[in-house]
Amino acid sequence: MQQLEDEEELAYNAANQDDPINLIVVEGDGRPAWMKSLHQTATNWLQVLPKELPTLRRTVENIKDPLYRFFEREVAAGADLLQQVLHDLRNVIAICQGEMKQTNETRAMVGSLVRGMLPSGWRRYAVARGCTVQQWVDDFARRVLQLATVSETVCERGAKRLQSIPVWLGGLLNPEAYITATRQCVAQANSWSLEELNLQVTIPDPGTESENAQTEWSFCVTGLKIQGATVKGNRLLLTNTIMVDLPLTVLTWIRGPEPASCGQTLTLPVYLNSARSELLFTVRLPIAPGQEPHAFYERGVALLTSTALN
Repeated sequence: MQQLEDEEELAYNAANQDDPINLIVVEGDGRPAWMKSLHQTATNWLQVLPKELPTLRRTVENIKDPLYRFFEREVAAGADLLQQVLHDLRNVIAICQGEMKQTNETRAMVGSLVRGMLPSGWRRYAVARGCTVQQWVDDFARRVLQLATVSETVCERGAKRLQSIPVWLGGLLNPEAYITATRQCVAQANSWSLEELNLQVTIPDPGTESENAQTEWSFCVTGLKIQGATVKGNRLLLTNTIMVDLPLTVLTWIRGPEPASCGQTLTLPVYLNSARSELLFTVRLPIAPGQEPHAFYERGVALLTSTALN
């Protein structure tokens, strides 16, 4: 492929319009084929992305809540990134229409987008290696919608409702900070030490009422997957299925050691994505009768959050 600079020169250099090479690269309206394609793609992305993300407003009371502080930072970061992406896409369209001259910054951004790569200015949270810009835009649009739901809930029902919102864990910009915030929320509300709290995970079977597993200090997360195993009756079972989607999962912070369960338990890592490069936290789950613990380790059983690439 010719360099973008060469194609731009062919597109806009009127002195060379009669060159046979230009007739191959430049189409009827005088723009290179890549520029037409990028123009259409950027227009489609603008239609996919929300136009704005309302941020949360602080009050004397809600700023004391660790969970609210987390979501305030999360929504503010998401709103800032959204405006940056929208601004960049509008610039791309203006460049493709010949209404704006390129700078070194916009030239690098256009070069990345043409190659299907994520511009460096959009990399503000961890993404899986190999994530294309198309996958990123679709994924980011879903993240913004979740944050918009959070903002709407706080506006209509108050900050106290944040605990009851099922959270797409992999769709947070900083998911490990959410786990920390839930722990701080429980510790602060009960005047407990953080070191006294342990995380208990309950994975109900599909179709059952997950509310039965919830307590006052429970938090529901969605989008978790388990690799190399499955869960029935909140117990681990080996399976030949590579990946199993988990239903609404309940995270509960309890004071002191976890209650004794019948049978053995297993500690599993929870990774951000299938690349397993970002460890978020670990959970303990009981093993079904007849299952050998070492077999789960041999298979590399782990939990993953769902993102653009898994």
